[in-house]
Amino acid sequence: MRGRLLNLPAVARALGFAVVAIAIVAAALHFRTPPRRIEPRSADAPTSPDPLAEELKRCQLIADQAKDDPACEAAWAESRRRFFTYPAASAPTSAPAAKGPGR
Repeated sequence: MRGRLLNLPAVARALGFAVVAIAIVAAALHFRTPPRRIEPRSADAPTSPDPLAEELKRCQLIADQAKDDPACEAAWAESRRRFFTYPAASAPTSAPAAKGPGR
């Protein structure tokens, strides 16, 4: 009767080898394909309507020379002002009128 049953450890070992082999094949196929490259925007792409953004891009392109460029310094100052300034509320709200003690 023992001879008729499957040899469970041998089957488990074979399944383990098959799983490892499948994992190796999957990894090889994954790394075989070249990674996708992100293509930069073409010159035909619409430009930003914000002139400050355009000036900041220009300053980024000239790199080290930008520190001596007054236009870049002004653009950076405006960018900092925009970033650190809290936007004003569109409609100011007034505080409710305080009621007196007898009212």
